[in-house]
Amino acid sequence: MARRERVALTDSQRKTRRIIWGGAAGVVVLVSVVGLVGTLVSVPNGGDASPPFGTQGAGSSSPDPVAEPGSVVDPAVTEFGWLPEPITTDAKAYGIAAAIAGSTYDTTLATRKQFRDGLGTWHTLDPRYDLESDQQDALAGKLEELNRRVIVPETDWDAQAGNDIAATAKVDGKVLVDYDHLSAQPGSLDVLMADGYHLVTTNILATYSGRGDVTYQERYAVSLQVLCGNIAPTAGSGQAPADCKLIRFFPETRE
Repeated sequence: MARRERVALTDSQRKTRRIIWGGAAGVVVLVSVVGLVGTLVSVPNGGDASPPFGTQGAGSSSPDPVAEPGSVVDPAVTEFGWLPEPITTDAKAYGIAAAIAGSTYDTTLATRKQFRDGLGTWHTLDPRYDLESDQQDALAGKLEELNRRVIVPETDWDAQAGNDIAATAKVDGKVLVDYDHLSAQPGSLDVLMADGYHLVTTNILATYSGRGDVTYQERYAVSLQVLCGNIAPTAGSGQAPADCKLIRFFPETRE
């Protein structure tokens, strides 16, 4: 994804950007087996067609009905080995689902591009930016980071696909939310939390299975930022503005 040129910011925009999570907080995927990387979501069968719901932009032109408890954005994705995106107002539950979705895929059912685009549909625009053009630019940057630093590199994807690798995942240990993180200073997250932004970190145990009964496991930590409330719902999914969506996966973990 090409780097975008930035225009000069107004005082309001500078103030807005100062409250965004600082530094490189985030996700570390610890790689230990034959250069294969534990990674993110899978997408439908066949070529490079777009997934059922496109990368998140503006909300639906007409309000979606309120989703029933336990609803998901697209239940059909289970046919392709994904974990469906949940429809929930619970930041912890959403963060856990996103982290698990990051290692729930099947290389026999998806290309790397589909894998990347599928996870992209979990993301929403960031309303901390005043202008929609800045929101779109920020989203593009998060998706570029996802592609370059989070999703399995193309060569490793090809190595996994050559062995028909499918991955599943589960939480392995404690889940940290907001002030559970030791690195969060007292009061430092108050404004973000009041606006619906939450930091979630969890350890993941991923299991990889492939041709010839090959099976191995990896443990790694995932940190991500979730927004609950004021989201741009996925059109036609039943999501509402009060629900949760993903702002970003971080390239390094938060303690």
